[in-house]
Amino acid sequence: MGINIYDISRTQFVNITLPTSNSTTVSTGTSAYIPAGAIITGVKVHSGDAVTVSQLSNLTFNIYVGTQVIGSNNNVVSAKMVQTVPSALGLASTAGILVPSGGNIILHLGSGTSVTGGIAADADIYVDYLYCNDRDDA
Repeated sequence: MGINIYDISRTQFVNITLPTSNSTTVSTGTSAYIPAGAIITGVKVHSGDAVTVSQLSNLTFNIYVGTQVIGSNNNVVSAKMVQTVPSALGLASTAGILVPSGGNIILHLGSGTSVTGGIAADADIYVDYLYCNDRDDA
């Protein structure tokens, strides 16, 4: 039996501020990179500050890594971005999401049936993933 010398389980963190009105994407810049070959196992969303998203009762959102869709299509802002209550983002596949090309975490806002102005919220996004930098040597 060998010793596991590989740091495989990892978490990437980013804080994303929602725009004051509905927008299609919010980029994290280069601060939240997930490498190619990673397998995303979970995403947690937490809003520690005051949240004003009542206008967004039906607004959907999703997390992407580059162009790779991470979440399912049924994540609603007002249900997932709740002050002091962490929420799990439903993934597109319960088995995990393979990231074929590395990229930054991006928040995509969808459409909603409510007025989408007067938004005041930010969310801490934690993306759990498996990655072995030396997988070809393992």
